[in-house]
Amino acid sequence: MDKDIIGYRNIAVLDLTHAGGIIAKKLASRGFNVTAVDVYSTLDSNMMLDLEEKHDIATSHDPLNVNAFDLLISPTHLDPKYPMLTEAREKSIDIMSHHMAVGQILSMSNSFDQVTVIEITGSKAKTSSASLLAKMLSKNMKVVLHTTRGLEIWNKGHFKILHLGLSIAPGSILLAIDIIESIGIDAECYIFEVSLGLTGQADIGVITTLGPDYRIAASTAKASDSKTEVFKYGNKDEIFFLNAKDKMAIEAAKEYDRCFFTFITTEEKDIERYPKQNLHLRLEKDNIIIEQNEHILSINTSTLYDTRSYITAFAASCSVASWMGLPYGSITEAINSFNGLQGRMQEKNISNRIMIDNSNSGMDIGSAEQALDYAMNKYKASSSGMIMIIGEEASQVCEGLPPEDVSMFLAKRCRDISKLILVGSRMQNICKYSAIHAPGLGYGIEKALELSSEKDIIISCVKCFR
Repeated sequence: MDKDIIGYRNIAVLDLTHAGGIIAKKLASRGFNVTAVDVYSTLDSNMMLDLEEKHDIATSHDPLNVNAFDLLISPTHLDPKYPMLTEAREKSIDIMSHHMAVGQILSMSNSFDQVTVIEITGSKAKTSSASLLAKMLSKNMKVVLHTTRGLEIWNKGHFKILHLGLSIAPGSILLAIDIIESIGIDAECYIFEVSLGLTGQADIGVITTLGPDYRIAASTAKASDSKTEVFKYGNKDEIFFLNAKDKMAIEAAKEYDRCFFTFITTEEKDIERYPKQNLHLRLEKDNIIIEQNEHILSINTSTLYDTRSYITAFAASCSVASWMGLPYGSITEAINSFNGLQGRMQEKNISNRIMIDNSNSGMDIGSAEQALDYAMNKYKASSSGMIMIIGEEASQVCEGLPPEDVSMFLAKRCRDISKLILVGSRMQNICKYSAIHAPGLGYGIEKALELSSEKDIIISCVKCFR
């Protein structure tokens, strides 16, 4: 694609489910002739009418003939066989990703003037990295943070929720900025968690990790391809922070002559396997050791969460914070006072029972097993048993938690689980094991409390919006 979005006039925005409607509204407000196509048919008639009457945007639930358009804006995860995409390729009509479109819309505004903007993507540790970084930077500045946890303002290590309910699809950045400006928030730094890639209009872009990789776009592409696409079109002055284990990201950054820094996490025994990186973090028992620029930090961590689950987040956030000039003492203080994030391998006491809370939108079967391992290693000798709550509240959350993965996990680890609670309708067919079925996380926790004694450990691993 050899021209900016400003060079187009007639634009079709595909997929209104994942914040495409926000993109359509922004383009229409700037004078573009916009048509919004609800490819998943999730918008009701009132929402479609709002687009038409308030924003002068034509709408459709069905694929349209592409001859009327000179640009299609489509999410990277949409099936490339969707009729409008197929026809556009046949007729050489340009296609732009949601990420790139949002970046170009941002470049037309002055919303980012006088502020530092950081975008974070990756398969794992996005929310944790963004939240830790906000906590660190807020020691010296006011920080607006947008993640799956909500839209927050951070100041002096503490946060206040501004708004709940936004997704982390790239288009939601535009809505988050509108909300910030309508409230009149004055901040010096914005941090955005973004799914499946970056817009390319930030000062700093972070890719926490490309693994585990997975298929998107009806299994025709990899998520890692979407996350590294930014190197092709991003602002030439953007600085990137990459996981040294992600060779694909590093090679792509080099290919497009991008400025980047690397961070890496290792166990003590693996130090010699990896060459020196800009930041090296290793775990020693429950403490972390950070080596950077000839400095070595030894930082104590809280016992209220699984330190191992946060090491990528620690490395990514520390890399960015130190590059931005935050003193090492402030970084150490932020980590010392960090007690984990809700739903991300955090320990909590509930009705005099210990619960390992690992229920969040990014939860997968690997982190469920990690939660069980953590509970077994820490509490097996002192507990009566392990009560596992596992499943999903909504199958569309990041493609859900596949029942077949749950079945394989249970086949492998059922002997370690004393009582099992399966959450979600798709888990109903897992009938090989003695289990209670629950419609949602809240009911699952209630049943776990009923079934447990104070010596039992409850492990909550439900894929859900939190």
